[in-house]
Amino acid sequence: MKSILKTLSAVALTGVMVLPVLADDTTSTTDTDGKDQKDLKKVIEDQGINYVETAQKGITLSGYVDTSYTDQFTGSHVFSSSGSGGTAAGSYARQFDTDQNGFNIQAVKLALEKALPDKNDWAAGFRVDMIYGADANYLKDSAFNPGTNTGLALEQALVKFRIPVGNGLDIYAGKFVTFLGYEVIESPANPNFSRGLLFTNAIPLTHTGVYGDYKFNDTFEAKFGVVDGWNNSTSVPNGSDNTFGGKAITGQLNINAPGKNANITQSFIYSPQNDPGALAAGAPTGEAAPGSGGNPVFVYDIWGNWNPTFDKNGNTTLGFNLDYGYDSYSWYGAALYAQYKLTKVITLAGRGEYLHSDANAGKFGAGGITGADGVFTPSSQDDYSLTATLSFAVWDNLLTRAEYRFDDLSGGTTGVGSTTQNEVSLEAVYSF
Repeated sequence: MKSILKTLSAVALTGVMVLPVLADDTTSTTDTDGKDQKDLKKVIEDQGINYVETAQKGITLSGYVDTSYTDQFTGSHVFSSSGSGGTAAGSYARQFDTDQNGFNIQAVKLALEKALPDKNDWAAGFRVDMIYGADANYLKDSAFNPGTNTGLALEQALVKFRIPVGNGLDIYAGKFVTFLGYEVIESPANPNFSRGLLFTNAIPLTHTGVYGDYKFNDTFEAKFGVVDGWNNSTSVPNGSDNTFGGKAITGQLNINAPGKNANITQSFIYSPQNDPGALAAGAPTGEAAPGSGGNPVFVYDIWGNWNPTFDKNGNTTLGFNLDYGYDSYSWYGAALYAQYKLTKVITLAGRGEYLHSDANAGKFGAGGITGADGVFTPSSQDDYSLTATLSFAVWDNLLTRAEYRFDDLSGGTTGVGSTTQNEVSLEAVYSF
C-alpha cells in the first residue's frame, strides 16, 4: 500500500480537501458517504491503497490511528483544557487539540461499509464509523454519548439505498456528518492538524435523520434532508406549534467547474423554533447549543477550492470558507487556506481565520461566552487565528506533521492571563 503521508502530500495539493463535488467526479461510491469520509477515502483510493475486505463480499473495513503531542503557552487559560489554577476552560474557543503539554491518543477510527455500486440500479448498503480517543469527547450525542466524556463515539451509523430514477437518487437514513464546513472530523483529511475556529464553533458536526442525494451531471449535485437538530439523535421540540414538527432541515448544492480544477459548495441548516434537542459539541451534560431559547436557528456555509492552472505541476491548492449564523444573536467568520507541495515528500499548509460572535450568541465553544469558569464576559467576541503546518511523506501509510498556531481573542474578556495563545503540535497518523 502507498503511504498515507504521500497520499496527503500529493493529493492535498490537487484536491485532497476537495468537497463532495470533486469526490463525486471519481465514482458514485464516494457519493454515499459524508464529506469527511469521502475526502479521506478519496485520498487513500487515489494512491492505490486498498481497504480490507471482510469475509462478506463487498463489505470493507478501514480506519486510522492518530497520535499527537500538543503544548500550549501564553494565555492558555482561555483556550486549553486546563487553565490557570486548574480552571477548566478547554473547549470555549478550541476543541480536539486542547491538552496543554501532553501526549494524546487523538483517535482510533474504524469504519465498516458496504458501498453503493457505480451502476445506476436498485442497490443498498450501510456505513458505521466508530471513534475512540480524545476526538470522541467532542462528538458527544444526546442519545448515544450522554453524560461525561467516555472517549468513545458513534460518528456515523446509516443505511443507504439507490432508487434508479434519472441519474440515480441515493437515500441515506441514520446518523451522519453535517453537510456544512470546509474541514472535516477526520484529521488526516484536513490540511492542518488542529481544527479551525469555524469548524469547532460556527457549525454542527453530526445529525440524525434522512436525506437524499442527486447528481444532475458533472457540474451540479444537490442534497436535502430532515434531521433532529444539532449534534444530537433525539428531537425535543420547544412548544407545541413547531414548523416541520420540531425538526430541522438541511441542504447542500455543489458546483464543480468545467475544468474540474475548482468548486463551490453551499450548505445550510434551519430549525424554525429552537435547535431541537440540541447539544453543543463538547458541551457538558445539559448545556445548550444555539437556539436553546426558542428562537429560529439558521446557519449558511459556503466554501470552495481552486487548483490554479498557472501551476502546471498542480502543486498549489487554495481554499476559502465563510459562515453566517443567527438565532436572535449572530455569529460569522471567514477562513482562507493555502497548500503547496515543496517536494515529493513535503507539503506546507497555511490557514488564517476570523470569527465574530455577538453578546450571548454562545458561539465560542461549548460553554459559550459566559463560560463556567468566568473567563468570558457577556459581550461580543472576536477571535483571530493563524496556523502553519508542515507534512512529511516518508513512511508507507504514515502521515507525520508539525504545526504552529497562534490565536488572539479580543473583546470583553476577563480573568487572569493573556487572551493570546501559541501552540506547537506534532502528529503521527497511520491509515489503513
